[in-house]
Amino acid sequence: MSRIKVIVVDDEVPIRENLRLFSWSLHDFELVGEARHGQEALEMCHSRLPDIIVTDIMMPVMDGLQLTRKLKEWRQDIQIIMLTCHSEFDFAREALVLGACDYLLKGTYRDEDLLGALIKAKSRLPDKGQVDSDKRYEIRMAMAYIREHLNEPFSMQSVADHVGLSPNYFGSLFRKETAYSFHDYVKRERLEKAAQLLCGSNMKVYEVAIKTGFANYRYFTDVFYKQYGLTPREYRVEHG
Repeated sequence: MSRIKVIVVDDEVPIRENLRLFSWSLHDFELVGEARHGQEALEMCHSRLPDIIVTDIMMPVMDGLQLTRKLKEWRQDIQIIMLTCHSEFDFAREALVLGACDYLLKGTYRDEDLLGALIKAKSRLPDKGQVDSDKRYEIRMAMAYIREHLNEPFSMQSVADHVGLSPNYFGSLFRKETAYSFHDYVKRERLEKAAQLLCGSNMKVYEVAIKTGFANYRYFTDVFYKQYGLTPREYRVEHG
């Protein structure tokens, strides 16, 4: 069974070092990253897709409250555990209102307290098997949408909206599930469709370009040549 992925966020090196020593794997958790502030954590989340964030409240660049807001906008199911000092209890309460699931008092919490908070966060996560199935379904929906609209202009934002995901999360998930960036995948699909039309229809080359979403004929010719080592006309002669 896959482990629950955790990212730790704190600007203090000793705190991060102490958390690193926790027996993550023994309890079926995996520490997949450490960040010094919220902005760094946010960028890391988009590539590593953690399930739980353990974060300080007071940090430079982006604090824990700002991070919580942005993470919850990105993915409602992500779980957040706050690290707080005595003087920050008001902030901790605000974090809970924003959607954090628990908080720990810095300098006094024990490993069993951390484990308890992690188990609480884990219990709030959707079933991972179902989540994986939902992710695959959303990516299949996106791929079908792309194939059906190759002749139209669309963006990653519009496709992400179509499948009900935020653009950043959709982009990371798409790359993880297909091994292609969104833009590389779309270009590949358009070029493959263009190659089929060049060999299987009497359409003029510029018509093929338009039919597969390449409004700029010169750009179409350049990317087609880079993909196949032949211009569209040469490809039609050789493979038609």
